[in-house]
Amino acid sequence: MASDDAKPVEPAEGARPYLEAAARGVLALQRCASCGACAFPLRSRCAACGGVKLEWHEAAGTGRVFGHGQLARSSAPELEGRLPLTLLLVDLDEGVRIPARLAAGEAGAVRAGDRVTLGFERAGDGTPLPVFRLAARSVSP
Repeated sequence: MASDDAKPVEPAEGARPYLEAAARGVLALQRCASCGACAFPLRSRCAACGGVKLEWHEAAGTGRVFGHGQLARSSAPELEGRLPLTLLLVDLDEGVRIPARLAAGEAGAVRAGDRVTLGFERAGDGTPLPVFRLAARSVSP
């Protein structure tokens, strides 16, 4: 049985650069030193070329919505009062797809292909979570 004063689990050492960047409001991705391909989630070798030298760099924080859905119910206590949430799969301009959610207070219908920009919000325990905001839609003539 867990006690009330249980300490949070420390992240894997390999994820530390990602978490430190997120605490600064920056999304960090691994990039292969051999071919330049980016990787997400955390990897030990490049999926494009098999290279093993992956370095951390700051992502631009922009991309397009690949897909989306609504989370209307959850048994997670930290989501109480925050539902519904719009969950996203975002294709970053760096060429990787990441899961995230639409930022709190974002209004309007989300469509696949919409441009989005990165932000961060804090979870109940203070962990920075990547969220996206809709970029202005261009009007077609």
